[in-house]
Amino acid sequence: MKSQHHFPPGTLPLKVLKFDHQNTVGLHEHDFHELVLVIAGECRHITPAESYTLSAGDIFLIKPGNPHGYAVEHDFALYNILYFPEKLKLPLFDLTDEPGFRAFFELEPELRRQFGFRKHFRLGKSVLDELALIVERLRRELESEDSGHDFRAVTLFMRLIERISRLCSSSALYRENDELFRLSEVVSFLEQHRREPLSVKALSERAAMSPATLNRAFRRAVGKSPLNYLNDLRLSGAELLLREKPELSIADVAAECGIPDSNYFSRLFKKRNGCTPRDYRRNCRNV
Repeated sequence: MKSQHHFPPGTLPLKVLKFDHQNTVGLHEHDFHELVLVIAGECRHITPAESYTLSAGDIFLIKPGNPHGYAVEHDFALYNILYFPEKLKLPLFDLTDEPGFRAFFELEPELRRQFGFRKHFRLGKSVLDELALIVERLRRELESEDSGHDFRAVTLFMRLIERISRLCSSSALYRENDELFRLSEVVSFLEQHRREPLSVKALSERAAMSPATLNRAFRRAVGKSPLNYLNDLRLSGAELLLREKPELSIADVAAECGIPDSNYFSRLFKKRNGCTPRDYRRNCRNV
């Protein structure tokens, strides 16, 4: 299922589809993100590895390249919110520090893809009605031709993301799942404290896991170790400083991003970017 079917050239990379009577749909995949909100009925959600029951109140995210389908058992209705985060470029600011944002939008989809993680988020009736109202307003704005409708649609979508993130942070379901919620808190902690000296031991104590367990769980969910993830955060910050702060020396950039040893910083930077920090800065000036 390709994006050109849903997003004609020149249109906002955001769309809402409402299915009042969803039929059975075989395995398929798409090149965009699909946020699913089940509003009525039941069905079996099918993946290449397994199937499990969905019902009203279930909400989850399908990322690109993850095949799935629906085997409808009873009257089944849902909203599909389709979007490209890299094209929308939403100003999330510090929302990414919210553990619920990490848990829902980043870690849970990957855990579900790899391990058939079934503890997707389920909303109570009042919260389901609240989110369904936001999504319906979003759908109508996207279909409107009034001036400013794209702006209003994006603000509603940001409100939806914020509400889901806050709900997940306070959800007993997510907090009961040690691995998911603890990992989301570790990721948020790394984002907020990337400039500080951190060790696997300190992170494992924060997550209430052994260092070996944290390393294994983090690699499963994120694809790299906690310290490698931390170094990537620091090097991303360094790239920004090299581009935007030409007055800073390489040693100052290294210290500012949390790596006080400038030689070690240069080795890490070259391994990631294929060039030294000095060459990176020079290349940026020449662009």
